[in-house]
Amino acid sequence: MNKWVRRIIVGIVIVVVLFIAAGGVGTSMLMNHLLTPGGVDWSGANNPNPPTDPYELGYRGDPQAALGLPFETVRYETELGEAEAWFVPAANLAGPWAVYVHGIGGIRENGYRQLSILHEAGIPTLLITYRNDKGAPSPENAIYGFGVDEWRDLDAAVSWALGRGAPNVILVAESMGAAIAGQFLMHSTQADKVVALALDAPALDFTEVVADKLGARMIPLARTLARAGIFVFDTYRGVQLNKAVSLDAVATFPGPLFLAHGTGDSLVPVTISERLLAARSAPTAYLQTGANHLLSFKENPERYRAEMGGFLSSLGR
Repeated sequence: MNKWVRRIIVGIVIVVVLFIAAGGVGTSMLMNHLLTPGGVDWSGANNPNPPTDPYELGYRGDPQAALGLPFETVRYETELGEAEAWFVPAANLAGPWAVYVHGIGGIRENGYRQLSILHEAGIPTLLITYRNDKGAPSPENAIYGFGVDEWRDLDAAVSWALGRGAPNVILVAESMGAAIAGQFLMHSTQADKVVALALDAPALDFTEVVADKLGARMIPLARTLARAGIFVFDTYRGVQLNKAVSLDAVATFPGPLFLAHGTGDSLVPVTISERLLAARSAPTAYLQTGANHLLSFKENPERYRAEMGGFLSSLGR
């Protein structure tokens, strides 16, 4: 081989290695900003003019104020201390109860869209908080883990519901909340108590979420850079985001699944839901819209209500 060809090849290899190393560090720095609680106001907590419509993301107010629904503020013990939830009773206390899990930096109020449908179906609902939320304890190394650690808080909430009289549960979750539900299915000894899932824009593969953001900016080797960034981030923050992949656990879940996702989602790529659908064999209802992240309900509330309500009705058949 000509020595100049060898030098060119070596040069290209060096450039690629340096690109991956630098890109991995840069990606890790961006992740640190996005995943540190308070780094980004994901839920509109600092919005001086929050919306007055309870179905809008960022609305603030309890279930009574929002929807006129009586509720109880309850607490359950997690490994970090007490966390708070709102319990909204409904007509069928003897049937499955729903546990709602919000997304990254979200709030319980984000679940009012689903709560209104669940309540109409007679399903008691627990809207929970988990580590790093207001009303819940935070670890010393505060970071959003896409379910790797947060599933334990969901486990504690499910224990509370079962102890209060729920025969089993429906996990209703969106965005990172779906990742928490997926990790719960992978690790909890109570996973067999889940009779159905209802997921909106599920972030079941953190690597794909990061790679999609890089690819959208026309950055080459997006998946490789995502893996490198996660490796760097895990190393210096002492976390395990490389394990934040639970798509297979949801794909193999034997119970029925309601899934909603918008093709215009700029945060969680719809390709995750497409992969999930391709891998599912159990009953699955899919509501695909053109909406951005968590806005499928807003795009067509009547259609969302009809699709999810029909899914819930089918659970009793």
